[in-house]
Amino acid sequence: KIGNLPGTTLEFTEYKWRNYTLIDTVGQVIDVNKPLMVSIDLSGCISLSEKISRILRQDAEGILATQELAVPQIKKVVKVLKKQIKLGQKIIVTGAGASALVAMEMAGQGLETGLPILVVTNNFAQAQPISFAKGACEEEAGISRYINFMVNTGDVLIGVSASGGTGFVYEALRQAKVKKAITVAITENPDTPLGSYADYIIKSNAKPEGPSSSKIQTAHLAIGHALILALADERGVTADDSVSYMLPEKVATKKMGIK
Repeated sequence: KIGNLPGTTLEFTEYKWRNYTLIDTVGQVIDVNKPLMVSIDLSGCISLSEKISRILRQDAEGILATQELAVPQIKKVVKVLKKQIKLGQKIIVTGAGASALVAMEMAGQGLETGLPILVVTNNFAQAQPISFAKGACEEEAGISRYINFMVNTGDVLIGVSASGGTGFVYEALRQAKVKKAITVAITENPDTPLGSYADYIIKSNAKPEGPSSSKIQTAHLAIGHALILALADERGVTADDSVSYMLPEKVATKKMGIK
């Protein structure tokens, strides 16, 4: 057992994989027997085609391994979202780095299906690759407070974090619970600060992978698609409806140059 530290699970989990023992500490893999893989183990692959095929297959296997665990929790969250939207509430999604892209995808598809949905991440626009790779400002509590300016009682805040230890994400859920919002975690590691502040946890099961997210991010994208698209169908959204949500909405504006 270890303490409730950001970026760590509350237990060390041992995974048996081939002839190796993998110890999970931050949603990534430590293998004391060989150098850490960048993301997916490509040992034994000789040709470039073999490497590409293994990466694609491993991404797909991460989704399939997630399915059994995630479906029951996704069902619960879809029902909660449907109920709260009927009551006039909204959805806010947040995440950092690779999880920021998942959060933005969910919000974009949510708008395409008519959801009242907002997204806040640590994405720095043109500097997005820096926030993606280095986790810039993940410890900035001001982002959590900013998110909660938007949160009202009965809203649903969804936090996406592979590790479950992203600072501003779990802190946003903590603050949202104080305001009596409903909190949801999408994570690989439920026994974490993020999990402790979530009313509902949707767990992926895509490990092992190295420090550069691939399988887990792909699984979280699939979870996001399942949430948004199943919710759209439950709400009776049609293809025509979806097209209408995508059409430009023009508003009268001043002529350029007129003050």
